[in-house]
Amino acid sequence: MDKPIRRLVVAHGPNSGAHLLVGASLQMVGRGRGADFMLDDMAVSRQHFHVVASDEGVHIHVCDEATPLMHAGHPIREGDVKIGESIVVGNTVLFVEDVGIEESVSLAMNDDATTTVQSLLSGTTVDVQGLAAIFSLNENLAETGTAGALEEALRAWAKVHALCHGVEIDLAPGGAKPHADETIVVTKAEGRDCTKISVPAHGAPAGRVTFTTSVAAHLVTDSLRRLLILAGALSGARLAQLSTLHAIDEDRKALRQLAVGSARAFLGSSPAAARVIDAIPKLAISSTTVLLLGETGVGKSFLARLIHESSPRKEKPFHVINCAAIPESLAESELFGHERGAFSGAIATKQGALEAVGDGTLLLDEIGELPLASQAKLLRVLEDKRFERLGSPRSLPLRARVITATNRDLEAMVRAGTFRSDLLFRISVVPVFVPPLREREEDLVLLAKHILVDLGQTSPRRIDGFSMEAIAAIRDYPWPGNVRELRNAIEHAVVLGDDPWIKPSDLPLTVRRLAIPTAEHESDAFLVRLPANLEWLKQLAIRAAMQATGGNVTKAAALLGVNRNTLYYNKS
Repeated sequence: MDKPIRRLVVAHGPNSGAHLLVGASLQMVGRGRGADFMLDDMAVSRQHFHVVASDEGVHIHVCDEATPLMHAGHPIREGDVKIGESIVVGNTVLFVEDVGIEESVSLAMNDDATTTVQSLLSGTTVDVQGLAAIFSLNENLAETGTAGALEEALRAWAKVHALCHGVEIDLAPGGAKPHADETIVVTKAEGRDCTKISVPAHGAPAGRVTFTTSVAAHLVTDSLRRLLILAGALSGARLAQLSTLHAIDEDRKALRQLAVGSARAFLGSSPAAARVIDAIPKLAISSTTVLLLGETGVGKSFLARLIHESSPRKEKPFHVINCAAIPESLAESELFGHERGAFSGAIATKQGALEAVGDGTLLLDEIGELPLASQAKLLRVLEDKRFERLGSPRSLPLRARVITATNRDLEAMVRAGTFRSDLLFRISVVPVFVPPLREREEDLVLLAKHILVDLGQTSPRRIDGFSMEAIAAIRDYPWPGNVRELRNAIEHAVVLGDDPWIKPSDLPLTVRRLAIPTAEHESDAFLVRLPANLEWLKQLAIRAAMQATGGNVTKAAALLGVNRNTLYYNKS
């Protein structure tokens, strides 16, 4: 009885397609040059295992220093592998196939180390070979992020696994289906050794993939067609996934622009707003230190975020540190970080804000509240572009852009000795004054409507806009709390209102009572509540006096008990 002959075929791995004829003689498989079957797999030992033919397949014996093989999901060092079964060594999958005596003699006389495409894609080998190829394609496609990268990955895969020297992806415009029957696989001879195989690419957008292979048309097997059909399906599915991810990303960006507090734009057409708007692009492209000045609630943090999101750092983090909210004893730790044991309670190493933000932007809000000791260290960091964690001798580079903001008069603080003059010079390279709402009367209604659209998207009830009376109340109120107060008032109206149109009664009581009264409320013309900013009390009194006297400056001044020149100077 003739000895059995087996074939050990590389179904997946660097030597995909290579085979070893296994007979009665013991043969070595490994990475070393002395191996009977050499695998270019760095995870394979130089001498990994011996193999010999057996009655049901092959017998495997792993060398002492080598790692076990995987067979049927379990590690083995020695055992029988039947025909049709596979083993895994390193990153290589080997498949056991039966070979007749006549075929084995023919193959033994062939010096070529690889099988032909016909033999690779025929018989039982094709199932494991094709499965391994599809696994490889799926891994490659999963790493692509664009349609162009996907086509390149598909082309590289097809060149190795199907001898294809061309791949074309034909997508239907607008997601329409380009072919009435997407189950058709078209095989067309383009020459003696050139065949085009067109398969459906199921998905959205629907289309087809055409492979140009060097396999002659009469040698194209159903196995090859099946392999390319799967490749087309995977490609179509990944294209659909990329399209969906792109749509999600666009929606995410749109939602981010609509999100509460997001830096969409500095809205307004007033001269005061125009000055800020003109400065934003110049500030965004620079990395210089910016000092944002303005009253509480004018939108300094908003503007800082807008500068960040308009800059090359927009994909990096944006962090805000409120210096007024940090205890003096922890200010340096919050900014620079600390090592474990640097002070009592420092039980673990911690990154500071300057380190955590990386290449992003750090806003130091209320910089005027920073303790003097921390001011000195911050000055050195901004000058040297380096800093150290508390308790660490290692110097770290400052990669972040630093923007500062305050509602305090820093020059007055310098004169009082509570703020360092050298730090003021360093952080105010470019000072930007963010105007209060009283200097942006032209923008008030625009801002109110924009905020209402923002808040209305999350409201369970329908909101069509402001009534004329509500607009008048908004115009007449002085808004000492600026944009923050405006937003809070509109949110109050959205939550408590019942009708589609916001009415004056939906607004907070303070807004209704401090707004300049209309004719129907003349009896309450001088009924006011003391606002936080006394300047507004003066302006309110002037406007009420002017209205009560029909615009007569002399009578209004007499009513107020002031000189008419004072009224001319102060009236808005």
